[in-house]
Amino acid sequence: MKKLLIICLVFYYSQGAFAQKGEDSFFDDPNETETLFNQVKVVGAFGGPFFEYSEIGNDLEVSSGGGGGLIINDFFIGGYGMGSITASIFEEELESIELAHGGLWMGYTYRPYKLLHLFSSVKLGAGALDIEFDNGPDYDESIFVVTPELGIELNVFKFFKIGFTGGYRFVNGYDSPTPGFGKDELNGAVGTITLRFGGFGHGRLSRWR
Repeated sequence: MKKLLIICLVFYYSQGAFAQKGEDSFFDDPNETETLFNQVKVVGAFGGPFFEYSEIGNDLEVSSGGGGGLIINDFFIGGYGMGSITASIFEEELESIELAHGGLWMGYTYRPYKLLHLFSSVKLGAGALDIEFDNGPDYDESIFVVTPELGIELNVFKFFKIGFTGGYRFVNGYDSPTPGFGKDELNGAVGTITLRFGGFGHGRLSRWR
């Protein structure tokens, strides 16, 4: 009787395992057609401030802003906004420069689960340039800004990262209303400190195993 009970139990569980295997193979077809997006996975999201340091004319400019986005595998895509006010004097006419822009922010991190890892991004935004003159009318101009950057990022906590990058700011749309202050005064190298808070999906993806 005991042997018969054991045989029945083995038969019952083997039947259940076979049914489960058939069910899995139905939903996870190994011959499924690969597409451009079937490996795309949203693993997290983040937001936070950043601080950009550059030079306009002969003066240090400190811009502050913030942004956020969705993390898709090792890439991210989202948006940003930032602004700055720089007091400068060119030929005793220029009083201050206000630069503000915002738009698309996207980037890539290499092996983000490592304590220190590569961090890169590019910001593409539209905005406005406002120049105030000491003696004369103000000048307002719509501009388009592209800022690629590359550097390193540190995992402080699982929910907090801090990045240090260097890049270059390209500004288009400025018509140079005053002598001594042209487009080259706005284009230039930048250094950025970026703070990111959120969920980053630190599990190692299969391609890094």
